Amino acid sequence: MSNWHHSFRLLPIAALVASSFVSPVSAQPEPPPQARAASPLPAEPVWVVNLEAMPQRSTPDEEGEPIANLRQFTYLEVTGYQGEWAEVLNPRTRQTGFVPSDAIGPTDPPPAYLTADPPPGVDEIDMVGRSIRGAPLSFYPTPDPDAQLETLTLNSPVKIADTVEGDDGETWYRTAGGDYLPQTSVRLPRPPPRRFPGRWIDVDLGEPAMLVAYEGATPVLTTLTIHGAGPRPTPLGVFTIIRRVANETMNSDTIGIPRFGPGGYYLTNVLFTQYFTGDGASLHYNYWSGNWGYAASHGCLGLTYADSAVLWSWAGLGTPISIHY
Repeated sequence: MSNWHHSFRLLPIAALVASSFVSPVSAQPEPPPQARAASPLPAEPVWVVNLEAMPQRSTPDEEGEPIANLRQFTYLEVTGYQGEWAEVLNPRTRQTGFVPSDAIGPTDPPPAYLTADPPPGVDEIDMVGRSIRGAPLSFYPTPDPDAQLETLTLNSPVKIADTVEGDDGETWYRTAGGDYLPQTSVRLPRPPPRRFPGRWIDVDLGEPAMLVAYEGATPVLTTLTIHGAGPRPTPLGVFTIIRRVANETMNSDTIGIPRFGPGGYYLTNVLFTQYFTGDGASLHYNYWSGNWGYAASHGCLGLTYADSAVLWSWAGLGTPISIHY
């Protein structure tokens, strides 16, 4: 984050007071009144940032309807003042509203891309994907660190609207919220090799591995999944859910790996376990690893608590699972 995010120069505020005194001589006509300035702001735009996250309101008071939620250090152009409130234009959204004048601080003019029009879309996507570790969410498709809003954690859901060309010449995804992510930082589902009627699950083990739950042809859940590593890969093929255990204890002795030997384990409170093979392969909540999308299991499909809970409520005995690369 650039230095202006942390260091603000307090600009002196000068109050300009104009007064005139007219001699009380009745023989002299009063001079015509001078036209008053329409705004006390200088000709050049006055740029500020909000010092903390806050709503931008429709009217200059606390009862004003919030029209936007401003992230901390959002560039704003001051267009005027009403009492203790500043009227500001958000150049990114083109919305004008009000913020308390004591909650903003001066800054240098923003980079040119902030006031530029959004880039045109190239390809429509309209899909939900998941972020790959370290995905930089930015308000403009540029690698400039000043444009970055936050870094998404691995497996964060993102709704992708379309692709655009960034100012670096690379392909970027535009989110449904109007922000941008490099194409390389998002995993989108690929077309499944086969489909099933009703509710079914597709698992694409191409890393980062992705699980998509479908209702017919419509995806209802898209997420990254841990998959089997080394000598115990996740099996390939078409399976069905054959057994369900709400709260399981997993003991490696049951699959031929000594509990206290290399690679052994004894795990309690493994929630939402749904087996799809007779030798123990299942999908379940994986609380001991967060390596979503990559090989880190003995053949099972490991999921977050939220995703495994959704699948537990949504799927059932006999639900097809297609696993492939």
